[in-house]
Amino acid sequence: MKAQSGAEDRTGTVRERRSQFELEWLGGPAASRLRRRRPGVERLPWGTLDLSGFTPEALLEARRVWTNGAFTEYASAAGFTALATALLESGAPIDLVAAAADCAVDEMLHAELAARLVMELGGAAPFLVDLEKVSPVTSEGARPLLRAAELALKISCVGESLSVPALTTSLRGADQPLPRAVLRRLLRDEGPHARIGDWFFAWAAEKLSAEDRAHLGAVARAAIEVYVPSERASCDCRPPAALGGVLPVDQRALLAEAVRTKVIPGLARHGIDATVQ
Repeated sequence: MKAQSGAEDRTGTVRERRSQFELEWLGGPAASRLRRRRPGVERLPWGTLDLSGFTPEALLEARRVWTNGAFTEYASAAGFTALATALLESGAPIDLVAAAADCAVDEMLHAELAARLVMELGGAAPFLVDLEKVSPVTSEGARPLLRAAELALKISCVGESLSVPALTTSLRGADQPLPRAVLRRLLRDEGPHARIGDWFFAWAAEKLSAEDRAHLGAVARAAIEVYVPSERASCDCRPPAALGGVLPVDQRALLAEAVRTKVIPGLARHGIDATVQ
């Protein structure tokens, strides 16, 4: 998901629309409701991080990883919210709609957890975003069912399916109680998130034409290119594995393998060809 760098106003001057990504907490009844629906957050081992063995450069990389993680979870909440809306407009089963909406709540909790971990690491790293562009884009003019299919594919069948092995690898390397606890909590929810796409396509199977499925194959290939970085997109950063980081070269290989063994076969079961042509 790319942020816009600016936009022209009526005078032709470019206005900067990006700003540092920040999260707010309202408290009161809203917070109480969230805690009742998603309990256990305060039992995580907050305040236990030992950062004495890390260089300032390593800590900056860890802050970047978790700042990016907080935004990724925030953006996923926007994605599931858009999916729930498209499902409502498609007349989808109410339990399927409720599941998508519930995933949005999970993702907001995940954003909170990542943000709180960032604060214990020393604060958010620079991360400019345009929140007006946070919701996923679907094909212009697509009917509600096809929009829902695009969103289910991009958010669940690709994005969340790739999130599970990435988080599992991060958990394997983390050796401090707090990042391990946060990663476990994220992983607990991501499995069902990755299956909503399958639930959608099982319901919509007879409602999608061969032309629709060919279109969705192209959407899937484009989504995979976004999630799996190329070698040209690699960097020299070395996020510490002990704090939940994964080297870019390892991340790239991990995601490519997950695409080959999980994403492409999973979509093929629904008649969607996501192989690179």
